[in-house]
Amino acid sequence: MGEGIDHLVNAEISGRGVIGGLYAAARRTQDGPLCLEAASRLLETVRKGDVVVLATGWPTPPWFAGEQDGPVGAATLARALVLGIGARPVIVTDPANVDICAAAIRGAGLYVRSIDDALRLPTTTAVVPFPLEWDEAEVRTQRLLETLHPAALIAVERPGANEHRQYHSAGGKNLTDHCAKIDSLFAAARAQGILTIGIGDGGNEIGAAAIRDAVLRVVPNSGRCTCPCGGMVVPVVETDLLITGVVSNWGAYGIEAALALLLGRPEVLHSRAVDARVYDLCAAAGANNDGPGLLDPGADAISGPLHGHLVDLLGCLVQNGIDFGKMYRNPPYF
Repeated sequence: MGEGIDHLVNAEISGRGVIGGLYAAARRTQDGPLCLEAASRLLETVRKGDVVVLATGWPTPPWFAGEQDGPVGAATLARALVLGIGARPVIVTDPANVDICAAAIRGAGLYVRSIDDALRLPTTTAVVPFPLEWDEAEVRTQRLLETLHPAALIAVERPGANEHRQYHSAGGKNLTDHCAKIDSLFAAARAQGILTIGIGDGGNEIGAAAIRDAVLRVVPNSGRCTCPCGGMVVPVVETDLLITGVVSNWGAYGIEAALALLLGRPEVLHSRAVDARVYDLCAAAGANNDGPGLLDPGADAISGPLHGHLVDLLGCLVQNGIDFGKMYRNPPYF
């Protein structure tokens, strides 16, 4: 069933032609299915009441507004962590993407309040703007780690800086001035032994450093950007686990499905109705469907209803995995 989850979320329907190579490379870094391994590690590491930090938000030129890929997956995964483990999610993002992320979180059925409230109230999260400057980011990193004591950090479609501390789009355009320097948070957390997970679809996200050679081989123009820095598009910050999806949101959905499967609780994976609501509210808050650049619900030029179909397929897989697993362990006909 873990293989089935990976196959669904990495099915090449985008036309980019890179996910097969990225998935194969990520798979070589782990012993088994990616989403199942991430879910297993989260269940081993995170206890009820523990904080999980989710980083997301991607400024898309020329507006440098956020896109729906990332905030939607972070919101639904936050919901799954609340329902499945009783975790307390905290979202970190760019200052310009706070409203987008808050809308997505509310769409997923969670309250958005202050950090203090998120640490004491159920079904509540906080959305925290992270600094755009590296020096400030280092200070904020230490403050957050000391305040939150997170059990895990998860980046969902979050840009990562290259060897020159520059951020780039998949096409090599420079995004640095608009990106919060969240890399410092992941680097410091990993150095402290805190579980870190990166979810991406193009090789320029936090965590993709683990498959740098594959990114350079399969992603066009990833070896040299189009800005004056002249560096790679591949980030330098690694994560303990790297999860790929043809859409990054789908990688988050895959972890949700694996959590639901391992817990034997189908409701941990969000429903099609919740998926539609998250996309609708995220778009209404100003997040675009990257590709056409429109404020239509959806991500990576895939319309909202098609994302809902994937949720249905994952839900069917989870339910069958639970039901048939029980049947074959205790066959009713013997």
